[in-house]
Amino acid sequence: MNEPMTMMLAEHEMIQRAGKTIDALANSWEKDPAQFEQAVRNLVEFFRDYADGFHHRKEEEVLFPALRDHPEFVIPEMIDSLMQHHEEFREYTADIEQALADGDHAQAHKLLTRYMRDLEDHISAENDELFVLAENLLGKKEREDVYFRFMDIDRQLGEDRKKELEELLAAVKVEG
Repeated sequence: MNEPMTMMLAEHEMIQRAGKTIDALANSWEKDPAQFEQAVRNLVEFFRDYADGFHHRKEEEVLFPALRDHPEFVIPEMIDSLMQHHEEFREYTADIEQALADGDHAQAHKLLTRYMRDLEDHISAENDELFVLAENLLGKKEREDVYFRFMDIDRQLGEDRKKELEELLAAVKVEG
């Protein structure tokens, strides 16, 4: 069965893997600043291209409109709030890059940690509320349409690129 929420949950699990890497980066810049900087650049690339480029795009272009257009959907504030989070996450990645460019490793890590904490809260809200609502509100045909539109986005952005980003996250090196 082609269930779009299963795809979204799997992407959330992939995104959440970054949390342990971020934790392990604490103070690692003291031993190897270049390795820390590369790890942060890789994490930002993963967040920008995978979490935002693939995942948030599916929500913003497909799932959120499908819910908003549904006659029984009565809480647009939920989607407005989640969209605001997406904007804040985009600002975080820019701020993290700026801290890195300024050579402020502690600030880059602090921002990464805050970003991940806020992202975890966001993911919990989607998993526990939005996706459950979508499963209950959207009929089988509507869910199938959402799923195939998600697949179209993956193909458009590049399924190989998505896999590369997953591998990039797995390959981030952290030595404390």
